[in-house]
Amino acid sequence: MAAESCEQKTGQEGRGIMGKTDPALSVVVTTYRQPVTLGWVLMALARQNRTPAHVIVADDGSPDETLASLRAAAPRLPFALTHVWQPNEGFRAARSRNNAIALTQTPAVGFLDQDMLPPAHWSEALRQRLAPRTVCLGGWLNLNKTEAAGLNDEAVTTGAFERWCDNAAWTGLGQRHWHACFYAALRRLRIGIKAKPRLRSGNFMAWRDDLLTVNGFDEAFVGWGQEDDDLGRRLYRAGARPVSCHRQAPVFHIPHPLRRDAAWSQGVNTGYFSRQNVPTHCAVGLDSRPLADVRVTTLS
Repeated sequence: MAAESCEQKTGQEGRGIMGKTDPALSVVVTTYRQPVTLGWVLMALARQNRTPAHVIVADDGSPDETLASLRAAAPRLPFALTHVWQPNEGFRAARSRNNAIALTQTPAVGFLDQDMLPPAHWSEALRQRLAPRTVCLGGWLNLNKTEAAGLNDEAVTTGAFERWCDNAAWTGLGQRHWHACFYAALRRLRIGIKAKPRLRSGNFMAWRDDLLTVNGFDEAFVGWGQEDDDLGRRLYRAGARPVSCHRQAPVFHIPHPLRRDAAWSQGVNTGYFSRQNVPTHCAVGLDSRPLADVRVTTLS
């Protein structure tokens, strides 16, 4: 019953084929010490109806095995692949993503994390909603843990994983969609509330020019949490209109141990995020490039 429900709501069958390339789209995938799941995300991107022209892996200090796995995978992928690495000095996702954004050359940039599998229609659905001066906010569905334990290359390339979710996951997705729509409507009425609707860095798409306008992610956010909420509020302040694509373009979250010790509200960045008079253009961001400790490897 759950499998049938998921198929009906995504409107997509796993096809396992490569679609046409979108020369205007790059995708940034963040990673840290998870070469297997990262490889699955790249496989899922390879079977998109609208394949990105360039995928940039933003590596927050993984050992060399991640680069080795990317070298092995690159010849089989239908897009240009670049690995950008920085030393492991703790959780520095904001800085790592900026390393990748700085290498993009396309008008549109999508974002995924190493534990987020996009269905075949993901990039196409977001691109269709990405109107001028908008940012598309995608949703996520937690894979059923029992079925996700059997995740492998075949399940990804055939799209079988798109059916591995429970009805409860779809209920949660719908609730997040309506919350995002509500806060987006408030913004249209000029009564927006801080960082609402929330931008989740594991699934969104924005215009590169808008990212440059706000200077990308604020690299003062070190440690888990709030760097993506902060990017959202600064994009909104700069004039980018949030669009909920939770239902049209959800990704499937692979269960894994957490790389953090506290909840969002108890994170190390809470005080910084809550400060007053936040500038639209952050002080330390994209314009700090190039960085001497960053290594860029072109793989295809």
